[in-house]
Amino acid sequence: MRKGRTEFLFLLFTLVLFFILGNIFPTNFSGCNKTETLNEPDTSFYPILRAEFEKLYNDKITGGFSGAMIVSCDGDIVFERYKSFKNRRVNANINQNSRFQLASITKQFTAVAILQLYEKGLLNLYDTVQKFIPEFPYHNITIHQLLCHRSGLPNYVYFLDKFTDSRYNSISGDSLLGLLVKNPPAIYSNPGSRFRYSNTGYVILSLIVERVTGESFHDYLRDNLFEPAGMLQTELLVPDINDNFPNMLTGYNKFGHDSREDYLNGCYGDKGVWSTARDLVLWDQALYDSVIIKNETLELALAPHGMPISSKHNYGYGWRIANYNQTSVYYHTGWWQGFKTLLMRFPENKITVVILKNTLSGPKIYQEEIVRIIGRSLSLPQYFDDKIEIDSADLLYFES
Repeated sequence: MRKGRTEFLFLLFTLVLFFILGNIFPTNFSGCNKTETLNEPDTSFYPILRAEFEKLYNDKITGGFSGAMIVSCDGDIVFERYKSFKNRRVNANINQNSRFQLASITKQFTAVAILQLYEKGLLNLYDTVQKFIPEFPYHNITIHQLLCHRSGLPNYVYFLDKFTDSRYNSISGDSLLGLLVKNPPAIYSNPGSRFRYSNTGYVILSLIVERVTGESFHDYLRDNLFEPAGMLQTELLVPDINDNFPNMLTGYNKFGHDSREDYLNGCYGDKGVWSTARDLVLWDQALYDSVIIKNETLELALAPHGMPISSKHNYGYGWRIANYNQTSVYYHTGWWQGFKTLLMRFPENKITVVILKNTLSGPKIYQEEIVRIIGRSLSLPQYFDDKIEIDSADLLYFES
């Protein structure tokens, strides 16, 4: 009897001791939770980053900025502002639902669409265009060369008016292809020999997507890029089919005139996507999370292909690359129909900057300004020491 009572008291004492020690020295499960807490992203720089962009924004609106400015970190919106002027006819005030013509930012959607087909084994990046478009009049040009602007193709924006009867009839990608077949302009350089920015190449890439999938480029982007990323306010404009969807802004040229209509709007892949600032944050986050393509495939798009690998300024597939002391910043600009656009990503810190304007007039926003702000906010010296010369094509938006 006494022995049983002693065993009971010993067991009770042991349980109490384990309970006490368990609270003093957490178990491995508590340790995991503590580790997760310690690994939470550092947000201590948010107030500094927000204050820096507030200063930039206030400076630009004083000079006449009209558009959207948004900064996110790993999907969290840190800074967001919208501005429009009451003396402009801008479909009411610009806000988070306002859709801007993204112009050449569209190229990264086209590049990712091609990379999805590559992932599925439906094409090889070194296939020639003629494998999918047999009537294409230029030989030995590969998909890779189209993506990184080393095809040598002339830019249709500069020659198409020589072969069309009227600037009032919309020209589609198929129409452009037909004109190339009938009257092929001379190429700028031999395929693969040098970098030369060409919108024509990205229109041809959109046609390859259509030939391979049997879908319209509009439907493919919607079903495989925009909807999976949650970009419900992003759409490719196709003239005479969906050229008047909700919340479309009007773009204004440097004289303040409406410049929305253009006979080249039917050519897309190089341009043509309309979106909001918030949807572009969702897009960038979907890329980080491998929702659209695998990370190793995305790395192909962000690798330097356009110029020698030692160049401080380079081009991947739909992204420009600027190198600051071995740290890469990826971005693209756009300019079309009164819109100026910029998307910058700082992958080491998962910071995304989106600036969208619906006027060609007003203050310029310099690439260096954004880089310096990120450097100051996060105390990153690599963004202070290296001066990057901006590619001449980017002078459409920036000035060095």
